[in-house]
Amino acid sequence: MAAKPTCLIVASAAPGGVCAQSFLHSFTLCSSVFNLQTATPGGRAVDFVGVDESCARWVQDFSVKPYASPAKLESIDGSRYHALCIPDCPGALTDLAHSGSLARILTHFTSQHKPVCAVGQGVAALCCAVEEQGWAFRGYSLT
Repeated sequence: MAAKPTCLIVASAAPGGVCAQSFLHSFTLCSSVFNLQTATPGGRAVDFVGVDESCARWVQDFSVKPYASPAKLESIDGSRYHALCIPDCPGALTDLAHSGSLARILTHFTSQHKPVCAVGQGVAALCCAVEEQGWAFRGYSLT
């Protein structure tokens, strides 16, 4: 059996940065198909918002797993990943929308035609992907 491809989940490191429900669903859906790596600016811990009784246990269980420690977004090599997911991140406007590191990764993904999924306010993170020719997603259909 071939090894699973790898998906990078990028999350905001801003206070109140990541919607717990969105992260839970993104992580759960992606983990069935991909090996997962999380990354945040500076490798800082994810600050979940909207933790309610339906996801509190999952967030608690997740936080003690080794993969809950995010990698530094600044050290990520996009060529190592097959897909990228940005869950609903209210904090994306604070840090991801202006991230040069994420811009570098997204530019690699668009140039290699790799899948990118941004959910809810995580879409704001795509704003950083500006290159000399303009926005990296120019001409794409975003749904």
